[in-house]
Amino acid sequence: MKAKKKKAPAEPGRDRLLKELRTAEEGLDEQGLLFLLRQAQVLIYNAHVDRINETTEEPAQASPAEPEGVRIEKSADGKAIFLVIGRTRKILAPEEMRRLVRICYAAETRTEALQHLFTVLVKERRDILADAFIGSPDNPLLGMLFTTIRETYKLEDR
Repeated sequence: MKAKKKKAPAEPGRDRLLKELRTAEEGLDEQGLLFLLRQAQVLIYNAHVDRINETTEEPAQASPAEPEGVRIEKSADGKAIFLVIGRTRKILAPEEMRRLVRICYAAETRTEALQHLFTVLVKERRDILADAFIGSPDNPLLGMLFTTIRETYKLEDR
């Protein structure tokens, strides 16, 4: 019965990596373990999406309005901003969006901006990251968020 639990033959080095991971986890606090868990969830989700994309007959028809993109929509009264990121829709206060805009323009590099965006979202809007399955600053959706913010908003002094 134990053989049924294995999904695939052991990959070269997998056992060694699992052993190293078990050793490393001893030195992590709860936040570190939570981060690793979220990273694993993102990797599993991305692999799932890749499998779906491979089986889709017409992947070239995807558009920016598809669920895996990023859009920013203003409410009619201007009191809220809707952020559509991945498969989730979040409401932001205008002040929150202004902060994200400043981050996108203040950084010296795109990489620095993505790191800062990720850090701020971890501290202030972890729900956005969790619901959009963003576990690191390298996530493509975070890059799309950066690009969409820069295309949508301009700073007055630039």
